[in-house]
Amino acid sequence: MKHILGSACQNLHWRGQRVFPFALRGQRTLTSSFTDDHVAVLTTGEHQPPIAMNCQRLKDLVEDARSRPTRRHQKFGLSKSAKGYQYRSTLRGWSTIVAAAACRRDREKGRQSNIDMHHLLDLVLEQGGLCAYSGIPMELLKPNSHWRASIERIDTNQGYRRGNCCLIAAEFNSAVHNASHEAGTSSGSAQWSKQKVGEVARIRTEDMPPQLLQEAIAVAKLRPGSGGKPAFAGDRGPDAERKWRCTRCELWKHEEQFYKQASRINVVKPLAWCKQCYLDSQSIRRKTLRGHGMHLLSVARHRAAAKAAAWHGTFKLDWDDLLQMLWLQGGRCYYSGVPLCCAAGPADWVWSIERLDNSVTYTRENCVLIAQEFQTSDYSRNSAKYPVFGTAQWSRSKASHIWGPYVLKNTVN
Repeated sequence: MKHILGSACQNLHWRGQRVFPFALRGQRTLTSSFTDDHVAVLTTGEHQPPIAMNCQRLKDLVEDARSRPTRRHQKFGLSKSAKGYQYRSTLRGWSTIVAAAACRRDREKGRQSNIDMHHLLDLVLEQGGLCAYSGIPMELLKPNSHWRASIERIDTNQGYRRGNCCLIAAEFNSAVHNASHEAGTSSGSAQWSKQKVGEVARIRTEDMPPQLLQEAIAVAKLRPGSGGKPAFAGDRGPDAERKWRCTRCELWKHEEQFYKQASRINVVKPLAWCKQCYLDSQSIRRKTLRGHGMHLLSVARHRAAAKAAAWHGTFKLDWDDLLQMLWLQGGRCYYSGVPLCCAAGPADWVWSIERLDNSVTYTRENCVLIAQEFQTSDYSRNSAKYPVFGTAQWSRSKASHIWGPYVLKNTVN
């Protein structure tokens, strides 16, 4: 894994670097105080990465995390949840919880794993507390924060095994929407890699001719026709074996090989196309801007309905809104400026709908288009009991910290 991580401790240079007087052996808590009502922690500027630690300070911190705490280091008079927050705010607590959760996910998925808290602490030292992909300092102590340390499987076809794991900032821990990429790489998926992080600065300077974008949007506005194919006039069934005929491939198949639909007279019958033909047609359709965009809208509409009680506002987003966003953003990711792939993958930088405020539903004012690589989860903003210092959600400010500022050029003349 050294070819991925590099010699981190030799490159602990970050803008504004200084050393905090962290408590070491004999002082388990690295924050000033814990109460049920308030947790005081060290903070940095909004969206800015934490301050990098020098190697010796990091080694002392890891050594302290490996030692089992004694009763005299424990805080009394706290509720169970406050003690849990206190524990998660230590390097020992973070490494123990993350390792246990990773092994549990592997068991649920039927994968093999062999990591533990000591291996995660080894990675902290090996990487110098820096993100393996971007090289920025990670937040090791504060829960619910920007740039929080997260465990990553380099090859998503394997489990959390030694040699297949590294530590990255949670902002780079995106969901892998397509796992068909070459083992050990992130090509053709939403997964980040050290190489992909390095490519952003280059590809966002690539030219995006407004005329080509305008033509693509004009085509996407047109509703596709039937292609002149006559309606199927043969017998659909069922036959004596209770098989039905697919009107697309014209093969006779068992009823369970068709999706069901309710007719106008409340009779449930198979769809005209079999499941395989239906899925094939959807796959082809999602390779187009219109087809994949309509799919994104459908997913957003279903999510909004499921989260209606938790999200504020009323769903107000349609196809014209999506195309307008695409045009105003110049076909680029709102956060980073990378050109978007407006079709289903496998591909890098596939477009996705992002809500700027996660407490509000999908509306034109609250939504932008981003690459799937930048769509990370926010599990804390609306549900955390204790202070939220940040989330893994991206912003233009965060992208600017990694790749420098980028101004999206408006394509409107």
